[in-house]
Amino acid sequence: MKNNFKIIISLAMALCLVFLSGCKGKEKGKANSNTQSAPVEVVVKEAPSDDTKDPENIEENVIGNQISAEELVVKTGKANGIDVSKWQGKIDWKAVKNSGIDFAIIRIGYRGENGLIYRDDNGDYNIQQAQKAGVLVGVYFFSTAINTAEAIEEANFVINAVKGYKISYPVVYDCEGYTKTSSRMYSLTAAQRTSNAKAFLNKVKSAGYDPMFYGAKSELENSKYWDIHQIENSFKVWVAHYSSPAYPTVETPNYSGKYDMWQYTNRGSVNGVQGNCDMVVAYFTNKEAAAKDSNATPDEATAPKTQEELLYTDVSDSVTAKDIVNLRQGPSTKYNAVATLKSGEFLKRTGIGKNGWSRLLYNGTTVYAITSYLTDKVVETTKEDIVNGSRFTPFSDKVTAKDEVNLRSAPSTDSQVVGKLVSGTFLERTAKGDNGWSRLNFNGSVVYAVTSYLTNTVTEISEQKKPENTFTEHSMAFTVVSVNVTAKEQTNLRDKPSTTDSNIIYTLKNGEYIKKVGVSNSGWAKLEYNGQAVYAIDSYLTE
Repeated sequence: MKNNFKIIISLAMALCLVFLSGCKGKEKGKANSNTQSAPVEVVVKEAPSDDTKDPENIEENVIGNQISAEELVVKTGKANGIDVSKWQGKIDWKAVKNSGIDFAIIRIGYRGENGLIYRDDNGDYNIQQAQKAGVLVGVYFFSTAINTAEAIEEANFVINAVKGYKISYPVVYDCEGYTKTSSRMYSLTAAQRTSNAKAFLNKVKSAGYDPMFYGAKSELENSKYWDIHQIENSFKVWVAHYSSPAYPTVETPNYSGKYDMWQYTNRGSVNGVQGNCDMVVAYFTNKEAAAKDSNATPDEATAPKTQEELLYTDVSDSVTAKDIVNLRQGPSTKYNAVATLKSGEFLKRTGIGKNGWSRLLYNGTTVYAITSYLTDKVVETTKEDIVNGSRFTPFSDKVTAKDEVNLRSAPSTDSQVVGKLVSGTFLERTAKGDNGWSRLNFNGSVVYAVTSYLTNTVTEISEQKKPENTFTEHSMAFTVVSVNVTAKEQTNLRDKPSTTDSNIIYTLKNGEYIKKVGVSNSGWAKLEYNGQAVYAIDSYLTE
């Protein structure tokens, strides 16, 4: 949350510096300019709601080992930590402390690709709550500085932002993403990047804080991107390297340079933090530091919104099912269905999510249903049997699977898989749809299956020669394709084409591209991720 008191101090100091130096107007340094100039005015903006200006809103493709804080132990001369930003949402810092975490490096701000400095929405709240819980605090700034003037501007912002806080661990300079052509830092040389880092770190040091430089092992080696020897001779170094095995199984990273901290995974599991977070080991231990400015009293930061609050818009209306829809414990088909809502039965809706799900109240309990299956009124329909826009015609026979087929809650591959039908097990078929689906009775419930996968007799399926452009895996026929795809929003990559008996390998986000190598008429796609075969729902992907 933006802290008005701190921003006023920040602006006042910056304006004084501008006046004393005779600087007029805002620095307009180009990417290939690295000359020292007077610090420019620190203009702190509210973080944009769409987050498109945040250069850290892109996860690395390299994924570390899954490690729980419960695996960590206290080792002499070492301290266990995490690093967090607004992307971790609202954190329960008491739970973090109780899980064995000694310190946290908290993002205090960043410079966007538009050149403006933004304060991390949750920075002040995280610092205040972490310190109240007894977690020692350091901070980091995500830099996109293109010259030393901007780097000093960033340092001044950080120095003003942390006044009054007990900063026990280092103040870190974090600069990433400069190899992307879209980065404003793309044309900088290693020498220029190094000069920017040193300008920031020296400024922080002169203010009495412990400066530290952060970088990935692959970018620090061979001095291709940084003159790391200049940095490590004067400042602490924090190296990121996701090895396997990782800490605590191994004590140190496979890095030949100097280092003082090691970020060993970005798949850490820590009580109090939703989802994954970065985990860090420090090869030094610090004690609680005295406030740099004991007279300063930072405004109490407002608690950040939870991921639920960010995702859902509050509403208050009554809705029913267009036909029939499952009510689930959470906003995903991976959650258990607690009941079924039928057309004409109304429930109170309390929120509509950006994820395609609605939040409802059912017998005093919060449940979730797919928004597109809901309506605020009962639609008068004809006597035609229509489900999801497809017309079903009554039919009566007994069918089994030719091999194996998913039984779904609706005639769509986007619907929930409620069971499987294997060859030799027969179910009653009650209707056929004009969209290639059949309606069946399964344990007293209505389910749907792809008609072409069904038969009314058990036959030996001959191994006919398959076309060269198809292959079969997990009892599914795939057509060979070769195209780079990304998620429309985000989608899970699984080790099997199933949402019920598979493991999630990674969550692909919009803007991260991987190769799609096969597509099945069952709605699943096969992809390649880090040399591994994975599967995702094809309708969630786009080129």
